[in-house]
Amino acid sequence: MMIFVGLGNSEAKYLSTKHNAGFWVMDKFAKAHDIEFKPGKGNYIFAKKGSEFLLVKPTTGMNNSGTIIRDVLNFYKANTDDLVVVFDDVDLPLGEVRIKADGGDGCHNGMKSIIKSLATDKVKRLKIGIAATDYRRPSEKYVLKPFNKKFHPLVEEVLVIANEVMASILNKGINETMNNFNKQNIGVA
Repeated sequence: MMIFVGLGNSEAKYLSTKHNAGFWVMDKFAKAHDIEFKPGKGNYIFAKKGSEFLLVKPTTGMNNSGTIIRDVLNFYKANTDDLVVVFDDVDLPLGEVRIKADGGDGCHNGMKSIIKSLATDKVKRLKIGIAATDYRRPSEKYVLKPFNKKFHPLVEEVLVIANEVMASILNKGINETMNNFNKQNIGVA
């Protein structure tokens, strides 16, 4: 079973912020598959489609995502080969997604926590570009604000593409998915 983990912050004040792109992708995929999230056995909520896939949204806060992912893998007797982490990336322009089979944390605190907790950087990931033309440093402030309304149509397109990536990973595997999607760009904002 493939386990997709969307990163974000579950507090109400953060739900519409760019840093919750991972949560948005999970929500859209769950809706498309007519499944609902429910509380897990720990600090997360999940939606499951039989033995096909599991969607997870940690409720620990972005910077502490790693421990709960380790717990989820243990509970489902899975390993990192079964895991794909979905999260925002301020170093990618809005309109781009990037799939990687492994790598460093990219200065993303959620990934930093995951790599530390799992003691490996061999973690598949789907990065959602969030840097629109209004991007200003510091990144910490930018990611914790909602998108300007003029970017909402493009954000919606990116979520659709991200869901197509997830479906491709399920059906074709990570390598073919990387080959098919990493060269796409739907119109950078």
